[in-house]
Amino acid sequence: MISIVSQNFSLNRIVLLLVGLWPYQNSKLVQLQIILCLGTLISSVVYQFAVFISADCTINLIFKVFSIALFFSMYVIEYNSFRINRQAMKWSLEQLQCICNELRDEIEINIMRKCGDHAKRYAILFISFQIFNLLSIVLYPLALYILDIVLCINEYHLNHVIQMFIPKHFVGRKNYFYLIFLHSGATICIGGTVIIATLMMCITYSKHACGMFKIASYRIEKAVNTPKIDHLKNEITMYREIIEAVDIHRKAIKSTAIFFSSFLQSRFVLIIFAVITLSLNLYGISETITIGHDFQDVMFHVLIVADIFLYMFILNYAGQEFTDCNDHIFLTSYNVRWYVAPLHVQKLILFLLQRGNKTVSLHFGMMFVLSLELFATLTKASISYFTLMCSIQQ
Repeated sequence: MISIVSQNFSLNRIVLLLVGLWPYQNSKLVQLQIILCLGTLISSVVYQFAVFISADCTINLIFKVFSIALFFSMYVIEYNSFRINRQAMKWSLEQLQCICNELRDEIEINIMRKCGDHAKRYAILFISFQIFNLLSIVLYPLALYILDIVLCINEYHLNHVIQMFIPKHFVGRKNYFYLIFLHSGATICIGGTVIIATLMMCITYSKHACGMFKIASYRIEKAVNTPKIDHLKNEITMYREIIEAVDIHRKAIKSTAIFFSSFLQSRFVLIIFAVITLSLNLYGISETITIGHDFQDVMFHVLIVADIFLYMFILNYAGQEFTDCNDHIFLTSYNVRWYVAPLHVQKLILFLLQRGNKTVSLHFGMMFVLSLELFATLTKASISYFTLMCSIQQ
């Protein structure tokens, strides 16, 4: 017996609880947690645009503001998307648990356990990456301040160090740097945790879908390789195994489609924002290096670019793996010794081959299919827009 929530989604549960998105918790305390998290994320985006009230609106200022504001807006979109679709996420987990409860073969149970273990390894990597980011934000300014005290170089005072990590176009940067640093740090902490939590859910669920595809392939091989003891019993056993293989394949496609279809509209907006943000920050890196601004400005843009690239690659890699696991069912049906099976069973295998000709993919947004090809397309589009921005400025 596999307990999906307590075993395979245990790390997901912990991270989602931190931001109030775990679908099985809906108390008043959780509601307050959601209000605080969402209020912090939204206020950070609104604050970005406050600079247009007190400063002249130039092209460079627009690029600087939108390069950060759109990135923070991605936090808001991702958080609100999972907040609205909490019940859909809960239903998907329950469906996955029902599928696991139907497993009786020890090999099939081990397949699902291995998929859960692989998903946990991904989750540990994501959590470690987020902890590293948070520690870097805290320790780097602290290290500069300690260096200033130990070496007595009188260059890195605490207020100066904090101002170094606040973009120059932020309103009130000189007078309210402590408050701005605290607010921005809380936004990055909450938003980064949200991105990690939602990414972990997508990866873990797609891993379990791949496990169901592997079980379907195993059942097909097992059906055709059934020992021939009695012709009638042998044929009935083949029928049952192939029917069960088709059934779990259908359930895997249906449950995964429902899980990802709940986020189609938000994902469509998220992809558009990701491409624009990536282009703006690539332009920010180019502009900062050309003009020769501070190292902190370049580092800020580089971190945003790295985060978006990593996010897009991991999601598209998971989508490609989902498609490849489904295609493996077609290869299994083609490579088994179907010619030794009874005629009626051969017709069932022919049905599987016909179904295998249709590609099954994960849809991310209303018109995007997760794959390495989509990652290459989005990267190419971002670089193209970056090139266009450079040509316009020249």
